[in-house]
Amino acid sequence: MIPIFNHQSSILIPFAMRIALISDIHGNRPALEAVLADIKKAAVDQIICLGDIANVGPHPSQCLDIVRDLDCPVLQGNHELYLLGQFENDEWRTAPLWASMRWARRQLRPDQFEYIRQLPFQHEIAGNGRCPATFVHGSPLSQYRGFMPQQDDEAIAARMNGLDNTTLFCGHTHLPLYRPWSNSWLVNIGSVGMPLDGSPAAKYVIATRQGQDWRVEFRRIAYNTKQLMADFDAVGLQEIGGKVTAVFRQQMLTGEPLAPRYFHALHQRAKAEGISATEAYDLTAVPPQAQHWLRNEREAK
Repeated sequence: MIPIFNHQSSILIPFAMRIALISDIHGNRPALEAVLADIKKAAVDQIICLGDIANVGPHPSQCLDIVRDLDCPVLQGNHELYLLGQFENDEWRTAPLWASMRWARRQLRPDQFEYIRQLPFQHEIAGNGRCPATFVHGSPLSQYRGFMPQQDDEAIAARMNGLDNTTLFCGHTHLPLYRPWSNSWLVNIGSVGMPLDGSPAAKYVIATRQGQDWRVEFRRIAYNTKQLMADFDAVGLQEIGGKVTAVFRQQMLTGEPLAPRYFHALHQRAKAEGISATEAYDLTAVPPQAQHWLRNEREAK
């Protein structure tokens, strides 16, 4: 099984506090910088980062340094585990599906690996003998299991893993969400670097604590996507990452969820034909919207 780091941190805060929540930056420095500039104008008391800082985009090391310099609570997402080599087998070391991740690993310094290794799984804000807010990357169950708008109460209960009577803030699925469940509220803050809600604008949340309640404000910030696209080529990531990078790159540009469709088609083909994911990678075309990032027709097909 993939190891999960079930440790946590907690703080006690006053009854009135404004917190900026960011998540799923994915190596997208222009989006991160635009969001942090907006946060600065909003005059918040605290920033909390819910993970997935570095992998996918062209600025993994820079994004890690920026977040680290915020000196704020930061959680460990599933992409931090990928960068640490936390896989069920060694296929990631050579498979083309993971070429962009291997590139991201090569950009990180030893101190950055140590930094993401010690990040906690969960953070809490406590007060008056109860926990008015809980922060995770995916869900209280796992960094890999997140919340989607269409999920029923049973699916949510499984992911809550016994937790209730809280306001849960999370990321991972890149889809903003605000809904009640049992005696709790679920808030998915969306993605800074790779939103999947149909808009490329960077997403984050400002949560204001008022007594035992939270007022949640979803914010969307435009940023320089032209510079981001140029940087994929400037650092050589597109050439190294191939189809996977083309799909993720198009997602960042448009906010359309192309990667889930691509990976579903790839794994369905592998299952139907009894072949490995690596063999299916060679046979599965990327969605038409992303093919223009590939250097020749052979790569696209």
